[in-house]
Amino acid sequence: MTRVHRIASLALAGVLTGCALSTPPEQEQILREALPQGTTVPSSWQARASSRAVADDWLRSFNDPTLDMLVAEAIANNRDLAQAAESVRVAQQAVVVVGAQLLPRVGAQIGTRFIHDQDHDDVSTSDIAFAGVAWEADVWGRLRAQRSAAAAKARAIALDYQYARQSLAATVAKAWYLASEARQLLALAQEAVRVYEELLALVQIRRGAGKDTDLNIADTRSKLDLARAQVETMRAAYGDARRALEVLVGRYPAAEIEAEAAPPRLPPMVATGMPASLLERRPDLVAAEQRVLAAFRQEEAAKLALLPSFSFSLAGGRLGDRVLSILRLNPWLSSATVGMSIPIYMGGALQAKVEIATAQQAKAIVAYGATVLTAFQEVEDALANEQMLAKRLPLEEAALVNSIEAVRLAKIQYQVGSRDLLWVANLQADQLAIQAVVIKTKNLRRANRIKLHLALGGDFDATPAASLAMMPPAP
Repeated sequence: MTRVHRIASLALAGVLTGCALSTPPEQEQILREALPQGTTVPSSWQARASSRAVADDWLRSFNDPTLDMLVAEAIANNRDLAQAAESVRVAQQAVVVVGAQLLPRVGAQIGTRFIHDQDHDDVSTSDIAFAGVAWEADVWGRLRAQRSAAAAKARAIALDYQYARQSLAATVAKAWYLASEARQLLALAQEAVRVYEELLALVQIRRGAGKDTDLNIADTRSKLDLARAQVETMRAAYGDARRALEVLVGRYPAAEIEAEAAPPRLPPMVATGMPASLLERRPDLVAAEQRVLAAFRQEEAAKLALLPSFSFSLAGGRLGDRVLSILRLNPWLSSATVGMSIPIYMGGALQAKVEIATAQQAKAIVAYGATVLTAFQEVEDALANEQMLAKRLPLEEAALVNSIEAVRLAKIQYQVGSRDLLWVANLQADQLAIQAVVIKTKNLRRANRIKLHLALGGDFDATPAASLAMMPPAP
């Protein structure tokens, strides 16, 4: 066996017998360290909820084809989501860059030099052709730890993209129904103008019969003017809501989208699953967990950087020129090198990097705990609001029915002279205000239901754009 072969065999044996990486912490251990002492995940939600598994494709349950179209358009065209998608590509290629350190580096050098002797009108040439291979043997696993950290970061970014995609769908849905609310409030403002016009006509008839005063006419005209001003305010709000929606879906903000005047009925309450299952279901929680694992590998790599590193290189080639040819010395050359680099004194930089990596891991664990608690709060808030709004809306609708009846009776009593105009006007204003409250409460229920779907980690369709399958498993 030649010397070169022995060196290569020695390096290969070092790689094959390299140390295994440390076992990463399990989710249960991470969660225990992430949450404050004494904080535990309950077996069920505090608010009454169904423990059945959370279903995806929640958008279909709203039975709103226009909303389906707008969400699909936003997923295809939204600029912020497009940036997030490119971040996934960058992270994936970063894994390739880091992983390339584990592979041999192969290079070659080929060249020719021409020398012209002007005194003797002569040209001489010399040639060089060399190729080399260099390889750092990852005996301790430092490079593998760095690659594993990069892969975990890439998975976290891919999961962030998935959550951004879900969030965009939820934001578009809320913006669509907010535009619908604005249209309904605009219609209500226009109805108020019609009501006060009728009331003004009634007052003028009574004034002509000598049964009313100029004061009531002036007051009713004032209320009519305010109602007309409110129409302009609501028309502007409707335009703002539509433009915001158009930007979300990637259109020019021209206020051309027409919202539904009467959105479909709200679907039944959804299954919520168990609190612990949220840790596996919500992309942002899994992403935070992946960042903890990435920080764990970064700390491991920093510690392994304190150990010696081993490398070897092979090079070979040929030198040739006219003088060497005359001497018959155009040689083929080869060389082999085995090296060991031992960090002895680096001014404390390597130990400082270990401390930094340790602190970053602790920071990632704390961030994971904060993300988990926030996620639980979002679900509990949405469940509590779901119950509150379900009780509140029937009461407001009953109040509206009673208010409409009160206005009807007040107008009759005003016409026969048993009530004054102020009484009728105040009841009419109350009715319009209650109508506005009912419209807003219905939209609050829709917005809260959308927030609940997002908080539970249910996807808006059946084909998520990003998943852990997009990334190679962590080594």
